[in-house]
Amino acid sequence: MSAAILLFFFGLLFTIIYSDSEKRFLTLVIGTIIFPNVALFTTNPSISPQHIILYVFFIVEFFKDRDNFNKSLFFNILTIPILLNIISYFFTALYNSGIASKDMYYGIRDAIDCLGYIYAAYLYARHVGINNLAFKLIPFVYIICACGIIEVMLNDNIPYRMVCAAFPHYNGSFDLNSKVSLIESWRLRTFFTTKHPTAFGMLLMSLFLFYLPYLKNDTQERKKILSVLILLSINLVLCGSRTALVCALLGVALMIFDRVGPFLKLIIAGIVIFSFSALFSFMVDNFQTSHAGKGSSLDFRERQLLFTMVSISNSPILGNGNKYTSHVIFAEDTRAQDNHGDDLGGLESVVFSLLIDRGFFGLFSYYLLLLWMFIILFKHRKAPLISGGFALVAAGTVFVTLSGTIGNCSQFLFLFAGCQLGEIQKEKIEELEAEEKPSLDDAKE
Repeated sequence: MSAAILLFFFGLLFTIIYSDSEKRFLTLVIGTIIFPNVALFTTNPSISPQHIILYVFFIVEFFKDRDNFNKSLFFNILTIPILLNIISYFFTALYNSGIASKDMYYGIRDAIDCLGYIYAAYLYARHVGINNLAFKLIPFVYIICACGIIEVMLNDNIPYRMVCAAFPHYNGSFDLNSKVSLIESWRLRTFFTTKHPTAFGMLLMSLFLFYLPYLKNDTQERKKILSVLILLSINLVLCGSRTALVCALLGVALMIFDRVGPFLKLIIAGIVIFSFSALFSFMVDNFQTSHAGKGSSLDFRERQLLFTMVSISNSPILGNGNKYTSHVIFAEDTRAQDNHGDDLGGLESVVFSLLIDRGFFGLFSYYLLLLWMFIILFKHRKAPLISGGFALVAAGTVFVTLSGTIGNCSQFLFLFAGCQLGEIQKEKIEELEAEEKPSLDDAKE
């Protein structure tokens, strides 16, 4: 079976190299989901199938469509926040270790692994658009959802075992020779081929909010979209990620709130305000005290916050170094593993790890990027294919704030939100071309 998995991996690479832009990006999405970042070809440096697929995608795009590659890179609507993030990585490394250091290398790798998915999605959608992607991805979404349901029935994550066992190195916490499951008597927890149920939750939430705007389209594909949304909803419950479920509901609520009239908005706002005190009291009662093995609590997060403040006391602006939490505090990139009994539990919120790694400058640049994406998508929320983009980014921002980037799960948010940003740029280009065409015709006359 390992040979079949490796053959599938190299088949994806072949598709990226020899196919058109649409198939290349579809392959990138599938490969990013199928291969978790704990399955590795080498450990030093850490090279996973995910990395190779992303890097090969960029190399092929550069040589096959250099004009689109360069325009997407230098005339990107996210140029300013992305540049600030790159500067943050650079100065963090320079301040802590110098220019010729592992810290600088970690910064370059982390920048590509994090920001590269936004750029890849933007590069694709700017040139091709996203309508075909959504429908061509549906069969794969069916497979993901079916595997999630089967995982519960068998109490074993067979796809995860098969994929991880196929590669030379494994950096996860499971014994691949026995059943792989995080399902407990009190809680269902599925994770398909991602690193953790929370990462799977981010994937499901991103897909759900990505597909939701297509439901209102009066097309023959509407039944397919409805079936996709139902299956994704079922799997959101099965994955056991409370953050994913709450954030998906938040995204839906934002989309509904945006569509109702001013009077209904006032009524909804009033209900939310009056309900908040009761909800807050309920949350405090349920999460004030930590129970072993039953998720995070407010006490738990308070310990994480105190540890973070102590860790950055000597360098609050630029932090302790790129990848410091994973390579020093938790070692071997175990930042977000679900280790029972750990006092810090992986510093789940992205706020904690960003502050420790890159300081307040890194935290500011990261959230500026998310805010920038939200504002752009909110301004274009009337566009039919991307009307839910602002809700996706808002929900994703809340998600990483509450539960961090376990298994580099932010890549799922960036892939689908990046597509929507690229669609905006594509529409702008088409409008400019439409305006220029009559001018050229008049000049000929």
